[in-house]
Amino acid sequence: MLTNQNQQDGRNIPLQQEELTLSIQPKLFLTCAAVCILPLLIIAIIGFRYGLKNTESLLWTTVQDDSNDIVGRYSGLIEQRQHELQTLTRGALPAYIRATRNDEDTATALVNARKAITELPYSGLYYAQLACFDAGKNYLFLVDPVNDSPNLRTKDIVPRTLEPDERVWNAKSDAALCLTVAHPAIGTVVRCSIPVFLTDDKSPGSLRGALVADIKADRLLESASGPVNSGAARSVIVVDDSGKVVYHANEVLRNQVIERAEPLLASRVRALLTNSATGIDWYRAQDRQQWLAAYGPLAPGLFLIVARNYSEASGPARLAGWTAIAIAILLGLGVALLLAQQFEKKTQQLERVSRSVAAIAGGNLDQRVEARSSDDLRPLADSVNLMTDQLREQIRRETETRQFDSFVRLSAMLTHDLKNAIEALSLIVGNMERHFDNPRFRAETMTALTGATEKLKGLVTRLSHPVDTLSGEFKLPRPVDVSVMLQRVIQQTANSLKETHEIVTKLPPAVFALADGERLEKVMENLTINALEAMAGRSGKLTIESGHSGQGKVFFRVTDTGDGMSPDFIKERLFRPFATTKRSGVGLGLYTCREVIRANGGSIEVESQEGSGTTFLVVLASAANQGKRSTSEN
Repeated sequence: MLTNQNQQDGRNIPLQQEELTLSIQPKLFLTCAAVCILPLLIIAIIGFRYGLKNTESLLWTTVQDDSNDIVGRYSGLIEQRQHELQTLTRGALPAYIRATRNDEDTATALVNARKAITELPYSGLYYAQLACFDAGKNYLFLVDPVNDSPNLRTKDIVPRTLEPDERVWNAKSDAALCLTVAHPAIGTVVRCSIPVFLTDDKSPGSLRGALVADIKADRLLESASGPVNSGAARSVIVVDDSGKVVYHANEVLRNQVIERAEPLLASRVRALLTNSATGIDWYRAQDRQQWLAAYGPLAPGLFLIVARNYSEASGPARLAGWTAIAIAILLGLGVALLLAQQFEKKTQQLERVSRSVAAIAGGNLDQRVEARSSDDLRPLADSVNLMTDQLREQIRRETETRQFDSFVRLSAMLTHDLKNAIEALSLIVGNMERHFDNPRFRAETMTALTGATEKLKGLVTRLSHPVDTLSGEFKLPRPVDVSVMLQRVIQQTANSLKETHEIVTKLPPAVFALADGERLEKVMENLTINALEAMAGRSGKLTIESGHSGQGKVFFRVTDTGDGMSPDFIKERLFRPFATTKRSGVGLGLYTCREVIRANGGSIEVESQEGSGTTFLVVLASAANQGKRSTSEN
């Protein structure tokens, strides 16, 4: 149970054990939420962008592969048709042409030719027309259309229905000569002309005929485009040199200009047709879907556009990305809630301990610092409780064993030292609420608390030996490192206030002085605490320096930017016992400091200006040589 002293009537009023109410502050929760959500959100967004980038890369590769596959399959289909036509030119057609040339019985030869034509694989699918010419470039027969029952005519053939490529009459081999031609009735066709050699002589001008075949380009492209692969929707478009659509999945758009069939692609296609360029680019369809298209020549006179629907392909990646972002936000909110609850719990624990320590610092040694066994502040609470128990017991014994005048002197001195120690503890605890989560702060705080506890134990020891305490005897001076002692004092008293005050140190190594180290350290501690108290309630600057002043002397200086002191106070009261400007001070601090410095053969000086701050300068005898020997011996 907690107790608190009623300052008005001196009674101890019991306080009920406080229960932790985890009412989370909105600002605290929002801060924790920002800290927790932001990293998760960044990771989710990076994953989102990576998923889209990966989808784009895969789609890029797929479009290129699609384009290359269609070009390859189209070339393969053309080669198959050429091979089929070469089978005719090497088989039945030479015999038929020779029969007509020599006025022989052509009926049998024509039957054989008709049979060979009907045996063409996929004849009705690919071939639109076939025509055979003799050496005089006269029609021998015309087949239109080629189907299961081809209509082979040897008469009534309209001139210029099919015209062979003029190069065929001088060709040195029976390789097919193919061109892309726009047929007014059939549409775009691939017209192949193949020489039919009647003799073994294949030199230019040799006796020969010719076979001309119109192959349906849209049927070839339909077979070449193949089935749509799994994944995003695909679009395959082929245009000729004039910009007319040769092939489109939608048959209604075939044989129309690109501006009418695909208006959003038209400008890009026209530019590429002009330069016969190859490339990959983005475009949006009329339904606002985004597509990735590969452009490039397919064959002489034909241009290929293969596109994949990026909006559809990226759908799973977008869904996964938004899901990850939602999970990140929810997870971050959950973690933020837990952190805020824990922080609020720690804050309430610190407030409870702070109130107890503040009561002790105010002089109520009956106050107990309560902490649960699971609290991180339990060691501190135990140390403070042990300290107050020992002090209470010691003060009780001193009251019983000392004379009144000795008791007054001793209690005044011990109260001053105790007040300094408790003030240091109070400063530390006061900053725990803001910096408790900082591991470095906790480490420094534990070190400072350990040192303060040791000092308090030293006070208890002094109370156990009142004769020695009051005798005023000092230990034999020995070399002590002033810089090291100042660093220790700063760590115990000032480091916890770095967020409030600017702490400036100028402490070179190996500044040795001849002095009683224990009492000199109390002087340093007293001057430091006085400087911090002078700047209480506002932000200030504490400067602590040490060094060599020449002529066998060393010094240390403590400067604050507090309220300062008037010249009259410095002259009349500063170093006199029981003179103080503090409400709760006893006025023995600077008096004791001066006595200790004088006992160690040194001097203490003060410079102060009201409203600007105060500087205390302590000069002591140097022990540099002794310090070096001591260091080497160690």
